[in-house]
Amino acid sequence: MIISITILLVAATFSSIIAGFLPHISTNYISIIIGIILALIVPLNQQVMSFHSEIFMYIVAPLIYFEGQTTRINLIGKNLRQIIGTAVLLVVTATIFTGVAVSLLGVPIAFAFLMGALSTPTDATATESVSKGLIVPEKQENILKMESLFNDATGIILVSAMALWVKNGHLNYQQTILDFIKSAGGGIVIGILAAILMISFRQLLSRTNRLAYNAQNMLFVITPFFVYFIAEEMRVSGIIAVVCAGLMQNSEGMRSRFILPRQYHNGITLMDLLQEILNNIVFVILGLLAVRIIKSDLIHGSPDIQWISIGLTLYVANLIIRYIYGLVIGLGRKGSVIFSLGGVHGAVTLALVYMVISSVTSVQFSTVVLSEMLMIILSMVVPSIIFQFILPHDLSAKRIADQAKRLRDEMVQEGIKTVQGIYLPDNVKQSVLYDLRDQKNATTFKEFWHQWVQASRRTEFNEQERELEQRALLWAFRAERQYLDTVSQKENMRGYVYDLYNDVLLSESILVDRNKFY
Repeated sequence: MIISITILLVAATFSSIIAGFLPHISTNYISIIIGIILALIVPLNQQVMSFHSEIFMYIVAPLIYFEGQTTRINLIGKNLRQIIGTAVLLVVTATIFTGVAVSLLGVPIAFAFLMGALSTPTDATATESVSKGLIVPEKQENILKMESLFNDATGIILVSAMALWVKNGHLNYQQTILDFIKSAGGGIVIGILAAILMISFRQLLSRTNRLAYNAQNMLFVITPFFVYFIAEEMRVSGIIAVVCAGLMQNSEGMRSRFILPRQYHNGITLMDLLQEILNNIVFVILGLLAVRIIKSDLIHGSPDIQWISIGLTLYVANLIIRYIYGLVIGLGRKGSVIFSLGGVHGAVTLALVYMVISSVTSVQFSTVVLSEMLMIILSMVVPSIIFQFILPHDLSAKRIADQAKRLRDEMVQEGIKTVQGIYLPDNVKQSVLYDLRDQKNATTFKEFWHQWVQASRRTEFNEQERELEQRALLWAFRAERQYLDTVSQKENMRGYVYDLYNDVLLSESILVDRNKFY
């Protein structure tokens, strides 16, 4: 298990590195390709263990928790009717419609409905990846986000019911409805209670021990796992519980972010890191599993390409029913197209696939995995192409990078001008100017190693020189921030201006925290 986790973490890291050089390509695509390469390298493939639904769900739980944290809880009350429509009515309707469509291909009706249910949950993170650099209308964006937060629970209940239908040969409608009410209602209660408990404990800890910010971050990381585990042990929806806990955490963060600012900032950084790693791992696994199953079918001499037609049917049927639903709720033709294409699938669908492994035959399971994988990939690729033509473009990544670079250069020049205007010993001034030029990446690889050698050999600054260096850098950073304040009024405080301002503040934070960085 440790070796498997290590390999997947390395693969996820490489996905992020490559994505940094290819900003116009979604990290999800890169992760799938790396997963395929990983599967084709036999020694590495053999080191990665087989996967189970529990593994996927414990990857999905924190992703959904973090997604819930970015959503204001008051939006739930405002959009309750909309949430019920997309998370219940749309999911049930889509399951029926796609199930019937797949059954027309000659697939047994129960098995067809099972694959239809598996194709209903959507993924907010995947949706964001296909609309990168584009402006999604606010109304459609909010609907898609709320849908992805809450439709997983309905999907899980329906998948469980359909799996029992496949296994036992009959469908118990009444039991399915009761299970849904129990699972969703219980998930809400457990999520709220668990969140209140964790929030109360964290707040008491903040007010009694201000130095426990590392413990706070550890509590933050384990919360989604704790909530999901408790809910599942009580036979209710762990996904709904995690969503509710995340929503409540949002309000906590908004009203207590300044009591321990270091902990709050580190928590946001940690959340971004975990989201990226876990999301990359999911799509690496997707590519890995696709190759494993196809190779297994070829080895056993039973290649069946019916999964291609099933996967296409699942995707097209979902598009149709989502488009019709969009028209019904008044999104208009273009808005309905955006809504239908924006229903991108990802981690949850893959996790649900492994929930049915004990209810189907090995041949059926291979068909399910490959069909749902094809649907997931289509749900990412198709909108990535079509959105380019129907959605307005934001500033291109290259243009943003160019503007940010220009502004950074001008900002640093202001800092350098400030340092040049004050008296400093030569050795201190050279060190300060190097640090400032390093802000805009104006130092070469050779210069870095030269500075490294000097720093390793030279006598450390005495106390007075260290004080002068710190003050000079603080003056420079203050000048940089003042410049950004002035420019922000012209630049309308676009994201890259905030990013630069944040970089300067973080530099000051590092400088002030002398005991750790000297």
